[in-house]
Amino acid sequence: MKSKIDIILPVYKEQDNIERVLIGIKRHVKTNATINLVFYSKNDPTIPVVKKILKQYKNVNMLISPTKGLAGQFKYGFKKTTSPIIVIMMSDLSDDPKDIDRMVKKITDGYDFVCASRYIQQGKRNGGSILKAALSYLGCESLFMLTGLKSHDATNAFKAFRREILTKINIESEVGYELPLELIVKAHLLNFKITEIPTIWTERDTGYSKFKLLSYIPNYLRWYMYGVRKHLLKF
Repeated sequence: MKSKIDIILPVYKEQDNIERVLIGIKRHVKTNATINLVFYSKNDPTIPVVKKILKQYKNVNMLISPTKGLAGQFKYGFKKTTSPIIVIMMSDLSDDPKDIDRMVKKITDGYDFVCASRYIQQGKRNGGSILKAALSYLGCESLFMLTGLKSHDATNAFKAFRREILTKINIESEVGYELPLELIVKAHLLNFKITEIPTIWTERDTGYSKFKLLSYIPNYLRWYMYGVRKHLLKF
């Protein structure tokens, strides 16, 4: 049976988390789905862990991106998958797979793009840097107010959307963490129907974060200002 959704997870040195991520998806996602683990090195220490448990999963693909970095992994995942709905999420246990079916339901109800939001009622952010949380919240809320984008958490990487959106958007992000922001900003400017659901995000408890706050701020600002500027030019 053809999958209804492709779940795309960029993976880099998540050998301590990946089995729990797969268990969570298997347990909670009832929609017919293919799980795509996208690595950018065939020497990633996560790969042997996945190979050991692969027989337990009939719906897991292992892909090696020819381009290094999170943006390359996402784009390669988009290229190598075919399901009509795409879900992107992190592989560090921060995103809750219980939300995936709810996100997909929103799309089958008529929405084009669904963002899991930490900053709405029943949403929550557990752990992590206070500075990072404050900047994320302020950035997302101000973007919501300035552009009318229908999400209070545009920077969150946990998103679901119709594949057809990718045919309308030229993805320009090159680093990666800013790519989900670029997607939702451009989808908004193209008048795709966007909504959000509450999610509980949890800071990883094993491994280490690859997110470097100060070095990534300019990449986020690029798409933040792009969204504000394009919105203002409509008037």
